[in-house]
Amino acid sequence: MNKSEREVAFATLKEILDGDAYTNVALRRVLATQAHLNPTQRAFVTELVSGVMRNLLLLDHTISAFSKTPINRMKPVILHILRMSVYQIKFMSKVPTHSACDEAVKMAKKVGLGGLSGFVNGVLRNVARSEGLPPLPCEKTDLTAHLSVKHSTQPWIVQHFLDELGADDTKVMLENVGNPPKITVCVNTNKTTVGDLTQILEAEGVTVAPATLPNMLTLSKTADIAGLPSFKQGLYHVMDEAAALAIRCVKPSPNAQIIDLCAAPGGKSFLSAYLAGQTAKILACDVHDHKIKLLQDGAKRLGIENFTAEQVDARKHRPELVNTADLLILDMPCSGLGTLRRKPDIKLNKQPESIADLADLSREIVTASWRYVKVGGKILFSTCTIANAENIDNFKWMLENFPLKPVDISPNLPAEIDFATAKQGYIQLLPQNLNTDGFFIAVLERVE
Repeated sequence: MNKSEREVAFATLKEILDGDAYTNVALRRVLATQAHLNPTQRAFVTELVSGVMRNLLLLDHTISAFSKTPINRMKPVILHILRMSVYQIKFMSKVPTHSACDEAVKMAKKVGLGGLSGFVNGVLRNVARSEGLPPLPCEKTDLTAHLSVKHSTQPWIVQHFLDELGADDTKVMLENVGNPPKITVCVNTNKTTVGDLTQILEAEGVTVAPATLPNMLTLSKTADIAGLPSFKQGLYHVMDEAAALAIRCVKPSPNAQIIDLCAAPGGKSFLSAYLAGQTAKILACDVHDHKIKLLQDGAKRLGIENFTAEQVDARKHRPELVNTADLLILDMPCSGLGTLRRKPDIKLNKQPESIADLADLSREIVTASWRYVKVGGKILFSTCTIANAENIDNFKWMLENFPLKPVDISPNLPAEIDFATAKQGYIQLLPQNLNTDGFFIAVLERVE
């Protein structure tokens, strides 16, 4: 039997919160089984699930204010129903309050907990009658707790940002990452142009706007990009502008030999191919076997030639690759603290010890691979996180321990951002700088 939008959203949230699935993975998997949902319904499910996960701690704070039963004593399914219903009432202005309440009561009965439907109805009616949200922890006496609840981010992550960025940048950043992520794509300039692709996408019903970087577009009003004919024809690939900027900072040249050592899902390899042209040769590597096929399929869809994908443990030195690359791309495994907007699971589940562990992993990879680049060639060192241990500390460590020098990347930055550190070879991009992921970008040259 076909499920309603709210039933699909409930099933997805249950898989995420009870089964430890990633939000984007669970959404993709569940929606793939619900072919009866039209684009508007699929967008509703996506917004409801993503919105609950982006605001989970704030929703729990709100429920606690209007329930005599503590959250930790509620049945998980009832708590999930309340979370998705409170989100509709307080954050989805187009959803009538009575619909959110009535549907929640029906859902409680459908899951066999009709005896608690009165409790659900009572809590939601109280929430609906209240103006705004309940008071947050006091900002002046406990800034960490205040920001943690307001932005549904674990206290340790909030404190980490406060320590490294200061209060002002942290507040602005957390406000920024609370918004839904924008979707940007790189135009496959081997097949089409920005103007032609814009017309094609608009004819497919997609709303298109310019992006900050050249040959990129911002898309909206599309619930299934992979289903569009233009995507299947390989006219573009999805990529955040921060990741694209990293590649533009090294300007891959024609005939270049490029090694992308931690390549999946492939965006940097693919953009390198557009910029360098079909005469470049690209070796894209990843440690996970199942991601090799994703890389191969992506390159085939985009029509990229001279592209090879191999399963490689980047920590292990490969003598046959020494002195073979004009460009070595090291987009490191990282804590992902720059991607909170598109990966809300990180705000809720990431553990603090992961930062030190991943910083050490990066050093292992650099030690094994720096010789792959030729003398005079470049290394792109990047992460999608905001953590000194993983970023600037490792950049300085590379300069101190290997025959590498920093490369001035200021000429390759868009006019919208001006970082003094760019002349020193690196920038730490925060989400509010270009409305992108948080990203660390550093470029080094091998000198001997």
